Amino acid sequence: MDINITSVGQFIFINIIVTMFLTLKFARGNTNNLLLAGFYSFLLNLLFFPASWLYCWYWSRKHNAKVNDSPCD
Repeated sequence: MDINITSVGQFIFINIIVTMFLTLKFARGNTNNLLLAGFYSFLLNLLFFPASWLYCWYWSRKHNAKVNDSPCD
């Protein structure tokens, strides 16, 4: 079987876009640092992409807790 390296790169790129979009969608409203959640998703995609799907699943299962931004409460 002949595997073309450009098709592997395209698969990884599409996977990065999909998992980052879903992770950020699920993490919105649950975290104060949305940029860090997206960065972790990106790193997991580059290192071991099934782990990025598990990270996305983690954010989808996390209950919607109210994020408190004010330091007075």
